[in-house]
Amino acid sequence: MTLLNCNLEQGGVPDIDPNIPGVLDNVASSGNQRLRRLTPNPSRGQSRLPKTLFDMAPWKSFPSKRHYALTEEQRRMYASEKLENFRWISKLVATYSSYILTDSNLASDNLYQELAELGKQPPFHSLRFHVHHNGLTDCFSVGQFAEMAYSAVPIHLLLEHYETLSQPGYPLENYDAVRDAILIDAFRGTSADLPAYVAYRPDTSQLIVSISGTSSVKHALQDLRAIRRTHPSGKGAVHSGFWVLYQGIKTELMIGIRKGLAEHPATELILTGHSMGGSISYLLCLDLLTSDDILRPNLKLKIAAFGAPRTGDAALVTFFRELVGSFRQRFGGDAFKEYSVKGYNDGVPALPPAFLGYRHFCAQPIFTVCGKLYQTPATESEHALFHVHSDGIDEGQEYLFPKGGHNYYNGRDLERFTRRINWLDKSNPSEHGWEARYLDISVQRNEMTPAGANAPNIQR
Repeated sequence: MTLLNCNLEQGGVPDIDPNIPGVLDNVASSGNQRLRRLTPNPSRGQSRLPKTLFDMAPWKSFPSKRHYALTEEQRRMYASEKLENFRWISKLVATYSSYILTDSNLASDNLYQELAELGKQPPFHSLRFHVHHNGLTDCFSVGQFAEMAYSAVPIHLLLEHYETLSQPGYPLENYDAVRDAILIDAFRGTSADLPAYVAYRPDTSQLIVSISGTSSVKHALQDLRAIRRTHPSGKGAVHSGFWVLYQGIKTELMIGIRKGLAEHPATELILTGHSMGGSISYLLCLDLLTSDDILRPNLKLKIAAFGAPRTGDAALVTFFRELVGSFRQRFGGDAFKEYSVKGYNDGVPALPPAFLGYRHFCAQPIFTVCGKLYQTPATESEHALFHVHSDGIDEGQEYLFPKGGHNYYNGRDLERFTRRINWLDKSNPSEHGWEARYLDISVQRNEMTPAGANAPNIQR
């Protein structure tokens, strides 16, 4: 059994957690670290001290500056990063929980069955993608819809040309969950042109609402408006920038939901978004939970947010959780499900900082690292980082996206998707001959060999 120190990119003294029957605790404060001696706590399994400090020290078996081995493919991938991954934000403001995650915290098989696709290989098919459920290698099918919201190409064209676009080297490679999706509506908000769309999955009877995260300077300016304003419910305060964005798209979202429910026999309504899109999804969820004309007894509600920042204050979070409790009491405990995923080394879930009064809506977020999903305790919901003590994590082993970051959720590389979408946009997919134009661009960028679309040279 080994200790995975998730603070992999920092040099110097490594972190140790008090939940190991050891003696040290990492205390993060404004990016600085200090070590303090602790007494064993029997209630947390700390029944004994090690014979020496080095009996438990992670640096005994891990280098302090890098605990993972990068493949050549991964080195190329990280060298070509252009999108912001907020790893530096994670170092500055993210806090480590004192609770150590173990294999007992791994997400259940049922959770994987709900959110994952069976039998599909992730982009790095040569790497070991660790999941608790043995047949699952492409996590979070719902996340595919969240990522598609970033597309510069109209959603209807992506779905129309799915068979070609899902081939190796094309934008929708490994996006198998969207194969038969039916587009209900796609639109942009009146505030900062925030994109969103509503789609129906006939194979699962799910109506999915997907909201884009930050993808323009106009969106980023709203992200920075972290002053809180009173929520219309009077039950707390909300991030003023996120609220402006939500108000600019709320009407279209509600129209799209009503239209989808009227045209299709949906049994589940799913709200999803990556980054700021996850925050907007929570604001929509708040309104739906107080609405009497959309949610019904035979319609389940689910929210799946990936790398979402904090959105409201403690009072608004309490109000949200009370609404969830009432909804479950009326329609059953299974009527509402909530998945808020925080990725290793992603600084966005640590923003806005808790000292500004913000809190996370989700009481028990999911933490993902090294391809594994861990359910975290309700007491640790404000922490963005966790130490992991696991039998299945070994030094020197190759992992999917080992550096973590904001754009590496769901077993996929969002930057690769964005890059390929931009090439597709330049290929004018609404005009004849776009396939040849896309192939030419891909070959020029060394993404494919001249042999054709089915012979990718580099897969990221």
